[in-house]
Amino acid sequence: MKRIIPILFCALLVALASCQKKNAPLFRGDYSFKTSGSVTLEEINPEDEPASFTVSLPNEIGQLEISALDNGKDSVLVVMNTMGGEVVVTHAFCKDNEIFLRDFKKNTLLFTGDSLTLKNDLRVKASGQMYEDNTLILNMVYEGEAETNDRSFKIYGDDIRMAAIRN
Repeated sequence: MKRIIPILFCALLVALASCQKKNAPLFRGDYSFKTSGSVTLEEINPEDEPASFTVSLPNEIGQLEISALDNGKDSVLVVMNTMGGEVVVTHAFCKDNEIFLRDFKKNTLLFTGDSLTLKNDLRVKASGQMYEDNTLILNMVYEGEAETNDRSFKIYGDDIRMAAIRN
């Protein structure tokens, strides 16, 4: 009997350790987020010397919700609601502590002092990792085109981060 108790205790510890969250259950929940970064604007068909410059994006804050989908245990629905802005809905795939969002579109991109108008929706690619079951860091890439003052620009940015903290 004395031998059985330590063996049962060890078996219980192993069982509890193997129950840690991963894949979709790790990511499900509500988060508050902040996004920041920069993009490069490169003039298309310039009349003079081509203009290319990097600008900081305004910080965006909002709410993020990740919900499980019924069609697969590793598939989730991601809803981003930017304060004072748009709502973005996309699907994602989770693997261990990583999440891979299906490419999605944004229809707004504002810069302080400049009045850029997007010609098409901005295309966004995103993937990220969960840290300490509480903090999700997404790395995003923006691509698109915009116009201002009869000039057209290609937009590209791969230094954009979203930090989302579980509520």
